[in-house]
Amino acid sequence: MGRGVALAVGVLAVVSIAAVARERTSTEQMPRDRTTTELRATERAAFDRKAAELEQAAAQQPGNAQAQHLVGTFYFEKSRDVAVSAEERRGYIDRGIAAEDRALAADPDFVEALVYKNILLRTKATTEPDPAAQAALVREADVLRNRALELAQSPRGKAIPVGTVVNTAVPPPPPPPPPPGGVSEPIKWVYAETTVTASAAAPVKTKDVRPIFAPMVIASGSKGEVVLDAQVDARGKVTQVRVVKSQPMLTQAAIDAVRQWEFDPATVAAGGTLITVTANFTPPAR
Repeated sequence: MGRGVALAVGVLAVVSIAAVARERTSTEQMPRDRTTTELRATERAAFDRKAAELEQAAAQQPGNAQAQHLVGTFYFEKSRDVAVSAEERRGYIDRGIAAEDRALAADPDFVEALVYKNILLRTKATTEPDPAAQAALVREADVLRNRALELAQSPRGKAIPVGTVVNTAVPPPPPPPPPPGGVSEPIKWVYAETTVTASAAAPVKTKDVRPIFAPMVIASGSKGEVVLDAQVDARGKVTQVRVVKSQPMLTQAAIDAVRQWEFDPATVAAGGTLITVTANFTPPAR
């Protein structure tokens, strides 16, 4: 599958999520005589419309695991929305699992799909009243988790090459928040600590997103320091990220966070500012 096609799907996913966010913001600014039910219905319709667009794009390339996985992450994000009903949440979880199944059908060793399906199954288990069904879901999730860890420690889990450049005019969706406590051990997210330097004065950050240090990555033994160069344009947006120092399973998390940062334009040089970001991924103390 061509890289251009995969990129196009990725852009569609990012733009779709951004569009949903804009529509949600607009609904929040509607007159107060609109009921909560009406506002939620508008938000749900906006999400479903964008999800359908993403599903259609993925359906055109069934062998592209990344395209199917993007659909899964889209539904996972929506399943975290506290405003949705229990029935809607279960529906989004099931759609996310179905999308990750399609990703794994295209590539059985696609680590990201294994990780997300594992989390989706554990989240689904928290909604299941039958203890036997709960246990079955957790067992299935355990198999996926173990396989992902095995692959992460294999050559497939090697670091993104130093010198890799990521151009990003549109930020990706934020990393997923932790799922609620469930029938297995709770999933707790840990975040990397970041520092920013520049050749002159570093611009003032107005939007911060921390790189996520996922539990499965911690369990794999991956840790250390990731260093990125990021170009900030005159609008205060990060337009390009270059890998300076890489670590297995950690570099992408740092990239995904930094590309979402925003800075006060008044503190950015006229032609833009190049910053160096150091992200330290340290396992939590036991």
